[in-house]
Amino acid sequence: MQSDLKDIAVLTAAMHGADGVIHAGKFERYLRGFRRFVLPLVHSRRTIERLLAERSREERERFYAEEWDTARWRLVFRLFFSRAAMGRLGRDPQFFAHVEGSVGDRILARTRHALTTLPIHRNPYATYIMTGSYAADALPLYLRADAWQPIRDRLDRVRLLQVPAQEAAGEFDAYNLSDIFEYMAPAVHEAVYAALVAKARPGARLAYWNMLAVRRRPEHLNHRLHPLDDLAERLHRADRAFFYRAFRVEEVV
Repeated sequence: MQSDLKDIAVLTAAMHGADGVIHAGKFERYLRGFRRFVLPLVHSRRTIERLLAERSREERERFYAEEWDTARWRLVFRLFFSRAAMGRLGRDPQFFAHVEGSVGDRILARTRHALTTLPIHRNPYATYIMTGSYAADALPLYLRADAWQPIRDRLDRVRLLQVPAQEAAGEFDAYNLSDIFEYMAPAVHEAVYAALVAKARPGARLAYWNMLAVRRRPEHLNHRLHPLDDLAERLHRADRAFFYRAFRVEEVV
C-alpha cells in the first residue's frame, strides 16, 4: 500500500508539476493565460477561494448572482472566449468554421451552469481552470486512489494508434469520439460517421460531445441507429466537463 501511494505521488508530480503534461496543450496554455492575467482583473484570490468552497445549490446560485456575476466578469469573459481570441490564441481558427452565433455567450452560459448547478468544490475541471491544479476533493477519475490499481492492471488492454478514426482496423463495441465531428464539414462528418457505423457490432454505442457546432447521426443512417437521448441528457446535466453544449449517445441496432 505504501509503495502504491508513493507511485501515485511520483506520477502525479510528473504529470501535474509546473512542466507537467496536463499543462502542455494549446488550450491549456490559453486557460493559464485566463487564470493568470484575466481573472485577477475581475476577482480577488479570496473571492476565487470562496467560489470553490462547498455550498448547497441555492447558496451557489446566490453567490454567483450577488458576488461573481459582475458586469466586468461578463464583459471580460465574452472577450477572452470570443471566436476571434480563441481562434488566434486558444484553438485552430478552422475549428470555428462550422460554428454559428456567439461563442463567448455559449461558453458563458455553460460556465454559469458549472458554477451554480454542479457542486463546484468537487469539479476538477473548474478547479484546474481557476487555480492551475486540483484539490483533494476535486480529482479527475484517473487520480483517485481507488482507480490506481484497476488502471495499472488493465494497461495491457490499451493499444495506441495514430490514424484517422475511421481507419482503425477491427470491429468495435463502443466509440468515445470526444468532439471530433464539429471540426468537420457536414459532408465529411457524415462520411466518417458512416465508416464508424460500418465497423460497429450490433448494440455498439457512439458517444461524443458537441461543444459549439451541432452534430448528430446523419439522417440517412436513422434506420441503423437509436438515439439514447434521455441517457445522454442525464449524463450531460451531470457532466463536470462543462464547456460542451450537448452530449450524444447513439446505439447501433
